[in-house]
Amino acid sequence: MKSKGILPLPTYTKGRGVKKKTNLLSLNVFRNLHHFSKNKVKQDYADTIREFVKTLPKYKTIQPSYKLYFNNNRKKDLDNYTFPMHKFLMDTLVEEGIIEDDHYDYVTEITTEFGGIDENNCVVVEIKGEELVTK
Repeated sequence: MKSKGILPLPTYTKGRGVKKKTNLLSLNVFRNLHHFSKNKVKQDYADTIREFVKTLPKYKTIQPSYKLYFNNNRKKDLDNYTFPMHKFLMDTLVEEGIIEDDHYDYVTEITTEFGGIDENNCVVVEIKGEELVTK
């Protein structure tokens, strides 16, 4: 079975008052965040994608594929933007019972590609996999 969704990329806020700004979350930024901020970003993203996740069937194994779109021509390292989005999505799939765990017995392949320039920062997620047969 194949499921497809268009999701926003994770963001974080920096600054206060009029200097408060929302930025795309990359691995380089995530590793330097305070642990409270890391957890808040993860929970906010889980809340954002939960409706999509609830539409998915239960899977025995999955192969997620990500196509990332950015809203400017600035060169970006895809791995830096794939990491937080993939990690948060897999954690939400486990929390919602879509997959049993997110290690290599359940997530057997991951692919990422650059989709192009779009007006929004987003990712097209395609999840292929073997559905879990319940008796």
